[in-house]
Amino acid sequence: MKISVMIATFNRCLELQRTLTKLLELDPPPDEILLCADGCTDRTVETVRREFSTCVLLENVHKRGSIFSRNRLLRAAIGEIVASFDDDSYPLDRDFCARLKDLFGEYPEAAVISFPEIRDGEVFAHPTKLPSSPAYLISAYANCAAAMRRDVYLRSDGFPEFFHHMYEEPDYTLQCYALGYVARFEPSLAVRHHVTTNQRDLISRHHQNARNELWSVLIRCPFPQLIPVALFRIWRQFRYACSEGIAWAIREPRWWLAALRGIPNCFRSRHAIPWRIYYAWMKLARSAPAAAVLSIPRAQS
Repeated sequence: MKISVMIATFNRCLELQRTLTKLLELDPPPDEILLCADGCTDRTVETVRREFSTCVLLENVHKRGSIFSRNRLLRAAIGEIVASFDDDSYPLDRDFCARLKDLFGEYPEAAVISFPEIRDGEVFAHPTKLPSSPAYLISAYANCAAAMRRDVYLRSDGFPEFFHHMYEEPDYTLQCYALGYVARFEPSLAVRHHVTTNQRDLISRHHQNARNELWSVLIRCPFPQLIPVALFRIWRQFRYACSEGIAWAIREPRWWLAALRGIPNCFRSRHAIPWRIYYAWMKLARSAPAAAVLSIPRAQS
């Protein structure tokens, strides 16, 4: 079983240097490290070629977004397992690759395995995803701290490239369940994420996430349930914006208009998932970890 590592990056040369240095210290190392420089205009490409020549470097001449970039990387990888990190995240365990092989060998039904994400100041990204938490089934994961079976990805619709950035992980997790696989949180391996503030406009990220969440409903949810589910998603995102203050709330129509413009893409990409699977996936997002502790069916052959 080969392990590939993939990273999409845009103009974060210093952060990428630190991450690649950490990855090259892994023992055993990954079988390959793939990078996609997404329209970088800083020193990223030159630095990788000069200092990290063993890495496989793909380039987008113009910025295409993290989703397009990760799709390229997954299709180019040689590993059966592809570990996914951001340019500012990396595993903390030197034997990460060996233990990752063991995990995927032990859980053949897992299409995705997600890891605890430790941020600066020893703060965890999510209170239920700690090294002390149980392993449990998840409805979403983060590409900064996860690993995937490449063959399952190639059997799926993949990440919707017109999403550009954000929400590809929940959408893909839903696809995995529809294919008979699962996504699993695994507490035994941890990832350090420095969460670089560069390029992280919170309102813009909210708009992208909300828009893409609605688009995912239009692509995956069956009729007639699509209508109430879509309305619920819009209301939930508006309620969240209101909780952040009037400056957020009055900007909500921006993503509504963006979502409307993308509806033709959604229906061209539409691949509805049976309601029993879709509903179970929605319930999983609201389940306490104790209720989602692993009771995993065997994967389809």
